[in-house]
Amino acid sequence: MNKIFSYKIALTICAVVLAVIFFNFQLNTEAVVAREWPNASGGAYNIYRCIGSLMLAIACITFFARKVEDTKSQQLVLMGCAHGFAVMFITLGTLTVTEVANITNGTIIFAVLTALCVVTRVKTKSDTTTA
Repeated sequence: MNKIFSYKIALTICAVVLAVIFFNFQLNTEAVVAREWPNASGGAYNIYRCIGSLMLAIACITFFARKVEDTKSQQLVLMGCAHGFAVMFITLGTLTVTEVANITNGTIIFAVLTALCVVTRVKTKSDTTTA
């Protein structure tokens, strides 16, 4: 078996990254909004705190999903994460390219998470079929 990452490690990395985003949004809200949305005013801070809380909820679900013993269920959760991260990557990338917002860091983070999930899923699947 020549695995790059196991499902549990990939899900743990995804959960930790999402938790870091949550803490950044909660503790550093004003700097994040000023950097990514320079023309924002009013309730943008509260929106970022709500988005951060949603990231923490997804991080908790992802973290506890790694405890599932059934490999098929872990594969499904990992591919769900890959699809969700891909949607975030496309959305943030579109906002960055059209210069609506400056979310280059978020685009890169979600691109890396998408690639991590897809590579882990493909490599681990090919390892289990050849073993």
